[in-house]
Amino acid sequence: MKTKTTTPLPLIALGLTLACFGLSPKVQAQEPDAPDSILTFGNTSFGDGALVSLTTGVWDTALGFEALNHNTTGHSNTGTGLRALFSNINGNLNTGHGVHALRGNVNGLFNSAHGAYTLSNNVSGLRNTATGYGVLWGNTANDNTGEGFGALFKNTTGFCNTAIGFSALINNRTGANNIAVGCNAGIEATTGSNNIYIGNIGVADESNTIRIGDPAIHQNVFLGGIPAGGLAAILFDFNNGAINIGVGGPVPFNQAPLIVGTAISKTNDTTFTLNADGVYRVSYTLRTALLSLLGSAQVQVNGSGVGPTAALILAGSPLSDQVTFPANAGDTVQVVVGGAALTLATGDNATINIDKIQ
Repeated sequence: MKTKTTTPLPLIALGLTLACFGLSPKVQAQEPDAPDSILTFGNTSFGDGALVSLTTGVWDTALGFEALNHNTTGHSNTGTGLRALFSNINGNLNTGHGVHALRGNVNGLFNSAHGAYTLSNNVSGLRNTATGYGVLWGNTANDNTGEGFGALFKNTTGFCNTAIGFSALINNRTGANNIAVGCNAGIEATTGSNNIYIGNIGVADESNTIRIGDPAIHQNVFLGGIPAGGLAAILFDFNNGAINIGVGGPVPFNQAPLIVGTAISKTNDTTFTLNADGVYRVSYTLRTALLSLLGSAQVQVNGSGVGPTAALILAGSPLSDQVTFPANAGDTVQVVVGGAALTLATGDNATINIDKIQ
């Protein structure tokens, strides 16, 4: 149905007054209205130049100066605001609310733009959602979501990006599959892909990276089931004093251990007990004496070796290794010498870290 408006008397009087001063024809000229024949197909038009090019399009709504001005066959579009969806010809199922929202869209489908200059340069991009001033202004790609002033403003061909927050991913141009949440989140990102930035400005051109928080501000992390250090439990111990360890003998760690959490405990100087099911990581270093035989060492769980055997190549050099393995509550851990005896140097000569990582 074509909408008509009535002009209040004060505005009519004002118009007559202006006419007396001889306004030019250019100033007086108006865009044509959409023809009545078109507005019978579920279309609605209000505003000069709105839906004036429509031919066979149905269920279109244009409210505002030159909204959906070029639309001919596109259907189910809604344009509200000056030149919203101005260039759309045969794009379908688009929604543009705000000045120049989806202005450049020609044949794009399923786009939603809410705010002035949102998705203004989108031509044929599909399934984009923009909320806030200038969001996805330069976009020409598909499947992007931006919410917040200037989010993804410079994005051109980057696809499947999600930016939520003031200026989030504002400088991203071609990067794809990025996620940014927070004020200025990911503002340094330009071309990198597959990044996640939460409360972090990001790094230009990097890819496949997760950054959460600002290291200059956030000093502690608390996640359910994981302490601030990032591990479920930690044990550190070391040995002091020269000692010769024969084949099959466990390496001693004779100092008081540092323990965080309850999942790991020290049974005696050579044995540690795991008190919970999970995944554990054991790291050790042995500092050998210059006269040591070229023996080896291996982590054992319940008396059986797990992971590689580390062999000493040069006497007097350190011997170290790391192994990760699943374990059950009650399992015991030792570092055991094999192949030949090992002589540890004087002073602090052996360290062990046992971490429950899951």
